[in-house]
Amino acid sequence: MGFQAVVKTDPAVGIAGQEVNPKQAVYTAFNYVSDGTVQAGTFCFATALKGNVTGETNIVSLKGTSGAKPVGFVERDVIATIPTLTADASQVYPQGACPPIAIRGQFYAVATGAVTEGQSVLCDPATGAITYGAAGTTNDTGWRVIFPRGVKSAAKDDVVIYQNFGVTVATGAMAVALADSAKVDEASAG
Repeated sequence: MGFQAVVKTDPAVGIAGQEVNPKQAVYTAFNYVSDGTVQAGTFCFATALKGNVTGETNIVSLKGTSGAKPVGFVERDVIATIPTLTADASQVYPQGACPPIAIRGQFYAVATGAVTEGQSVLCDPATGAITYGAAGTTNDTGWRVIFPRGVKSAAKDDVVIYQNFGVTVATGAMAVALADSAKVDEASAG
């Protein structure tokens, strides 16, 4: 992160990747390492394990393979590296950094286009691009959009909230798939 280039007179509603209510998020069970493209306030995808002399490393990237599901939403961590003193600020985790990846929670994000409250957040694994649509459609992340208090509509670049508390309302084949993936048998329950 470089020097501050813009000063605004009003405080921000939130910063992309910032938790709305701290300490309520649920994170991945594994530590992942950024490939240098993972950005706070977006989703990331697991890539193949990469072996080295000390073992294997779980790598995450802004992009994934076609049909891949995201690992989770990348939280903004205040720890940053400054490669040069004149470098512009960046939300990108450098290669080798461990980004915090949430699988549940409530985070601020920057809208990528016009969005209606309640729409599902979609993320195309081929490009990492985020769009909005109906629940259960292709590239559905399981996260949905809600508006910060007082906000009635949102357009591109407005601050919104992405929320996922693990409660999904789905119908048809999607409901069956979600129910099957949530089953816990006695042996795995402890």
